[in-house]
Amino acid sequence: MKAIQPTEYMYASARLHALENRLVGRARLETLIEAKSADEVLERLAEYGYRLPEADGADASTAGAARTKAREAMLAAILREAYAEVEAAVPDPAVVRYFRYPYDGNNLKAALKCGIRGVSASDLLSDCGTVPADEVEALVREGNLGRYPAVIAEAVASAREAYAKTGDPRRIDTIVDRAVFAAMLADATATGDKTLLGWMRAKIDLVNILICLRILRMEMGVAGEAFLEEALLPGGTLEAGFFTAVYTGGERALAEALVPTDYNRLIPTDGEAPSLSVVERAADDRYMHLVRDGAKVPFGVAVAGGYLIGCEGAVKNIRIVLAAKDAGLSADTLRGRIRVSYV
Repeated sequence: MKAIQPTEYMYASARLHALENRLVGRARLETLIEAKSADEVLERLAEYGYRLPEADGADASTAGAARTKAREAMLAAILREAYAEVEAAVPDPAVVRYFRYPYDGNNLKAALKCGIRGVSASDLLSDCGTVPADEVEALVREGNLGRYPAVIAEAVASAREAYAKTGDPRRIDTIVDRAVFAAMLADATATGDKTLLGWMRAKIDLVNILICLRILRMEMGVAGEAFLEEALLPGGTLEAGFFTAVYTGGERALAEALVPTDYNRLIPTDGEAPSLSVVERAADDRYMHLVRDGAKVPFGVAVAGGYLIGCEGAVKNIRIVLAAKDAGLSADTLRGRIRVSYV
């Protein structure tokens, strides 16, 4: 990948800054939160240009499942369009290719697990990866993974072998996830852009904090420490030793160790321990604030990366709103679950 020159991104940046006005940001989210039902949310989304796909003739007995599938198809279409817009605008689509790797990883994990069970993974696969969804299962079955980054392809074989030895599906997740983040970090580094690399390293830190917190709350003892060492992602600003050193001290030790870092107060050091969902929201918000600040430039590749992250955040918020409306949650409760918006 050749070195990035910010001036090469003047057109792309102007184009993507203009497209930011289409995103479901803070103002539009508030209208969705105030909607009285999921159907009203969908009506308002249609006004913003986001519509459900045409009905497929599902009968009443499958109406609920069909409706959920249609919603997910709409959200997937938003992301596909975002990636298409960015890749068409930037001088070299390779610089944002790594943003697709998590979708590749999820597709590969689904194909592996469903293959083991002898069922189809088609309903679980995303079209946002670097490899078309309808090709993933055959490629995994045949072991023909040369279209993926080498580290990810090698991880699929390692994950299959680890599962065969242990029968533990978590091994598939940890091995493939580590490979996906390693590939993302390598590509972010190759861009030579400090902002993209900074975002990537922060993302790794935040994921590792959540991994450590989850394992601590599982109270697995010595086995948990070994699982933590296996699950942690390399490449963040907080090295693996940071987390293994606090493991025996528990959640409070983790919270206190974070105080002098960039992640101070992500986990409160006083009062009642927050739920995992509260910490996950705080981590998402911390990351989005970082991205918003980094993308506030007139032009540069950070504008493209920020737009993609912003679209993914918008889709996540729409999904949260729809689920909350289905559950009959109040607007105030919903506001406590929504993530910080890119715009």
